[in-house]
Amino acid sequence: MTESPRAEPTHDPAPEPTPAPEPMPASLRAQLDRVAVYERTRRSGLVNRITRRLGQTAAFARVYRVVGPKIDPKIGAIKDGRYLATVYGFPILMLHHIGAKSGQERVSPLVYVRDGDDFALVGTNFGQAKHPAWTFNLLAHPDVAVGIGGEHLRVRADLIDDQAAFDRLWPQFVDAYPGYANYLTRRPDLPPRMFRLHPQA
Repeated sequence: MTESPRAEPTHDPAPEPTPAPEPMPASLRAQLDRVAVYERTRRSGLVNRITRRLGQTAAFARVYRVVGPKIDPKIGAIKDGRYLATVYGFPILMLHHIGAKSGQERVSPLVYVRDGDDFALVGTNFGQAKHPAWTFNLLAHPDVAVGIGGEHLRVRADLIDDQAAFDRLWPQFVDAYPGYANYLTRRPDLPPRMFRLHPQA
């Protein structure tokens, strides 16, 4: 009686090594360093203290969601948002984006927070139960640009759909502008869209 040949043991192929990220171009690194220097010069004045306090009230949100979109872009056009950031004392960037339907360029002044070299935005729409228009535009046309402190950066916007990442960044938004906390409670059935903007060379 002959023995059947033993099957050779099988081994799963070794996983492919993760390629190392490409180094950031020196010119982009220099831009981000200048943005960081600009961010350290931001000061919180009287307008900032008043807005931080009133921004937590429903009455302020009702008024500002009508007035803000009309006056903020006009003030933001002065020095590409630097004057607006100085007046309010908040971290503000000018988002240059493309209309999802119109295809026309839009410019929106928005509060942002940093996530390493990336920038993050959140669309609370003053607590209204609908997403702001600029979030639809980023979904349709994610390659956009931002102006911060005199620097003009090309960025790519990615929707943050990871709850852990959202929960990690959300307290930074509330710290930057306390009114965000109340905006969230006014739209419990519609979580705001949060985006991460990756600087591009």
